[in-house]
This record gives sequence, C-alpha cells and structure tokens, in this order.
Amino acid sequence: MSALAFIAALASSAPFASATLPLPPELRESASIVSLDSEGNVTALRSGDGKMVCIADRPDDVTFDVRCYHRDFIPYLYRVRRLSAEGISRADIDARIEQEMEAGTFHMTMRPTAGYRMLGPITALTKDGTAWTDEMWRWQSIHIPNATAEDLGFVTEEDLGLVTGDEALMPYVMASGDLWSHVMINSPPE
Repeated sequence: MSALAFIAALASSAPFASATLPLPPELRESASIVSLDSEGNVTALRSGDGKMVCIADRPDDVTFDVRCYHRDFIPYLYRVRRLSAEGISRADIDARIEQEMEAGTFHMTMRPTAGYRMLGPITALTKDGTAWTDEMWRWQSIHIPNATAEDLGFVTEEDLGLVTGDEALMPYVMASGDLWSHVMINSPPE
C-alpha cells in the first residue's frame, strides 16, 4: 500500500479525529459530524451537543477537505449542495433559497456565525490523521448573510486581486451581498 493510500485509509477510518481538525481544540469534542454525498444527502456520523457541525472528508480522493459550520447556518450549505445536485446554477441558487425562505419552506439563521475549513493534499495529514503539515491551508470565516464588504468596512477578494491559492493575511469579504457572504480570515502557515 502506498503512503498516499495508507493516509487516505487512515483518515477515512478515523473521521471523528480528522473531521474536527479545523475547529479550535475546545470545540472539537462537542461537534457533530456528518458526511455529504454527491447528491447533497446528509448522513449523521456523530451527534454532538455543541453548536458546530463538521463535514467529514470524502475518503476516496487525494484531497483533504473538511469544513465546520454553526448548526444554525449549515442548513444553507446543505440546501446549496442539494440544489447544485439538482442542476440549479450557482447564479440561481440564492434566489431560489430566498424564495423558499419567503414561502416559509426553508429556514436558516441570518445572524453572524463562524465557519472553519482545512484544504490540502491528503498527504498533509500526519500518519494518525490528527495533525497537519504546512502544506495544509486553514482558514476561518464569519458568515453574515447578505452583508456587503462596504457595510462591514472590509475589502473584497476582488479588491485584493485574489485567485485560488492566494492567502491574504488580512480579513476580506467573499460573496459580498449574497446569502454566502462571509469575512475570510486565513491562518498563517505553521
């Protein structure tokens, strides 16, 4: 078995340890953990009594990607995944969700909530799947639905000229004015 296959197998066999890695240590034990399939279906892996819900890494690829969101905000992400799987374009998803909110068929928080994410090659995990190397990108976000960068007093990712892989070490707003609007806070490399 290659080192890559070994680490991928380890991460998939111990999803609780690896799924909560983006969170501060104080929030890991109480977090719920779920998996999402390609259709946006949610499977509970662990029920926690905390406010954070982590989406476990998909075990069958070479990328480690785990995200944790506040339990009152994660319904938005679930709905986005489901609508994407149904073929709704990204440009139309927020409008559809806002219609569902107005009709009372979908509910999500509109108050600020936290998000945490880690993304990188599966080989950036340590052998036991509980720590990472400096190849892993880590960031936090504060989700504030419909907030604009101007209202919050931040610049946008466009203002900074960011492209995938850039890591600004100053906060900025992504998706300004959308339901997905959030302040990004990148962690410096270890």
